[in-house]
Amino acid sequence: MFIYDQTGVAFIQKSEGMLKEILVGLSLEVKLKRFIYKKHLYPINVVVFEGGRELAHFNSSYYQIALNRTLVYQAKDAVLRDILKHELAHYLTFLECGVVQPHGPEFKETCRKYGFPQEIAVSTMNLEEANLSKVGDIDSERVLEKVKKLLQLAQSSNSHESELATVKANALLLRHNLDRLNLKNDEDPIYLDRVLLQKRKDAKIAAIYDMLRHFIVKPVISYGKDACCIEVSGSLTNVKLAVYVAGFLDQEFEHLWEKARKEHGLTGLRAKNSFFLGLAKGYAEKMKQSKESLSTADQKSLVLVEKDLTARTKMIYRSLSSSRAGNNIDARADSLGVKSGKNLSIRQGVETSSKNLYLGFSKS
Repeated sequence: MFIYDQTGVAFIQKSEGMLKEILVGLSLEVKLKRFIYKKHLYPINVVVFEGGRELAHFNSSYYQIALNRTLVYQAKDAVLRDILKHELAHYLTFLECGVVQPHGPEFKETCRKYGFPQEIAVSTMNLEEANLSKVGDIDSERVLEKVKKLLQLAQSSNSHESELATVKANALLLRHNLDRLNLKNDEDPIYLDRVLLQKRKDAKIAAIYDMLRHFIVKPVISYGKDACCIEVSGSLTNVKLAVYVAGFLDQEFEHLWEKARKEHGLTGLRAKNSFFLGLAKGYAEKMKQSKESLSTADQKSLVLVEKDLTARTKMIYRSLSSSRAGNNIDARADSLGVKSGKNLSIRQGVETSSKNLYLGFSKS
């Protein structure tokens, strides 16, 4: 039996959004609520059902992926994404081969063709074990998803809507961190991840480093043997958000530079570096205005959260030196970068391969 309510409809929209991201990652073209496969349009259609032991299935008669309502409350986003990949593999197998054995060689070949790990082709899943295999907790995952959506809205053509979305994102992230601060004990871990590994420091990595400081993490430019990266540390939710943001910015910087270069005739490495550093300055102005729009109580809370972050990251870094960009600035490119930075929104993230083990799925 299918079920519809406000929670279920929101879950369907979220799941269909994930499906679109997965399809784009497979190099399949997406059109609103459909995708193109061999020059034909097929629907992206998710429904929610209640009852039974089955977590999900693909209905070939209606081109429909059905998800058990238990997933709304009990599945982490990473687990839900794996389930959707499994059912999408059934969908694509049906489009390619018609009705075949549910988890037979054709299905396994589809998983192989689209780069899904071998384990994704199995037919059963223990939801509790699957959740445990993914780092994080469900509450944090949901906060992370809400913040991402608000950051996406921050490029609205309506300046008031844009500012409001950014303020809401900041307030939501702040409140989540404040809750964690009030509940934390001395055994709470601090997390660290590395992003943007490359041979040497450049203007792009310096600019992204500056921008990550607005997401309640401690970014540090770290140097290894013939290597350089940004290390981000903080609570799990904040670190995951920072990794998401860094992956997006790494690609978006190049896109924005190409656009500015063509529209304004910018040339040379000096102009490119100045544009990147300008992006960081423009985004900093946008975030400063957003934080000034927080309530007085939230501004005081932000000071507490940032103070706690500084104290806790001393477990990782006993001493740090400052990092500054060079002064050889192209004023025009810098100004254009500032303008772009003020309008920058964090849109679709980059889906990366997981180090966690994939578990099984229910029989479709």
